[in-house]
Amino acid sequence: MRVLKRAALVIFAIVVGTELMKAGIVDDRPALSTNPRLGEWRQAKIRTACYRALEFAERDELAPRLPAGNHRIDTRDFYRAQEMTVALNCYLVTNPNAVCEPNNRAYIVDYVTRYYGKKDDMLATAARHGNVEVRNVERVWDSARNRAIDAALRDNIRTGRLIKSDFGLSTPAVLKPLFQQQAAADTCPANTRTAASGNAKS
Repeated sequence: MRVLKRAALVIFAIVVGTELMKAGIVDDRPALSTNPRLGEWRQAKIRTACYRALEFAERDELAPRLPAGNHRIDTRDFYRAQEMTVALNCYLVTNPNAVCEPNNRAYIVDYVTRYYGKKDDMLATAARHGNVEVRNVERVWDSARNRAIDAALRDNIRTGRLIKSDFGLSTPAVLKPLFQQQAAADTCPANTRTAASGNAKS
């Protein structure tokens, strides 16, 4: 009886949580650092500014492509990788100054974490099928758009536009060595560096 009650409570919590997320009362995003450099991700204008890029993601010749030959990559995972790559490329490469605006920075920081999380999940799945499958997934994440994202992140970290405390405990492992070498102060315009100044400006 006690087990049934617990199961019912768990199901109830899942259903309620899902409905609250749909209503926008709570969200499933990881907690971000609360430093003043980050604004409100819900108000990030860069997200809507890049909708058009996402509309043409499948036709983007520089975006990820499935490797030729046999592979075990799930189609849904591939399309998500493609979508995230095209989106993040728009946020960081097409719009290089977007990260300076605090609301955009909060959204971009969260998206970078999700981007690398998806890549890590796909690599972990591939590892269960051997090195050949790992290389297939690595090829998916090595398109021209992915390489441009890598370069943009290195540049943003080098110039202090992104710092480790922006990510807090969610810092992707691949970025940690870059933050250890970081020396430059934030090169964003002074009136855009904090959420307070960013909100006052708008």
